[in-house]
Amino acid sequence: MEKETYDMRGGQSRIARLWSFYKESYIHMLFYRILIPVAIITAIIFTIQYFYPSQLVALLSKIMFLLVWVLFIPQVFETSKGISIIATNGFVHGRLNKMYLEAAAKYERHSFGLLYEALPYLAIIVWTAGLVAISALWFI
Repeated sequence: MEKETYDMRGGQSRIARLWSFYKESYIHMLFYRILIPVAIITAIIFTIQYFYPSQLVALLSKIMFLLVWVLFIPQVFETSKGISIIATNGFVHGRLNKMYLEAAAKYERHSFGLLYEALPYLAIIVWTAGLVAISALWFI
């Protein structure tokens, strides 16, 4: 006899349901779903540029590359946030209840705690600086 499970969060195909209780996850999933077809179109444009180089297609491929870069921002944020959560056993950016945090007295906030809290935001700053730098190299 197989055990039946039911996911109380609802189907994964309806990401709009996330907006009511987890906006960050909604943004992550929305950008991810937009990113997939945009990345495929970008790969096609890169292929066209490789076999039939032209200035117009080169400009279009640069613009598409920058669009992929922008759409990847939430993925960078969530990945670095996940690294912080894993590295601190959920104490930083986690959703642990207060009793559990108090019971885990062996955890001490050390200098790395602030680094792990800031890591997602530092990652976004570095990622955005890369976007600005590559845009300046290509268009200025």
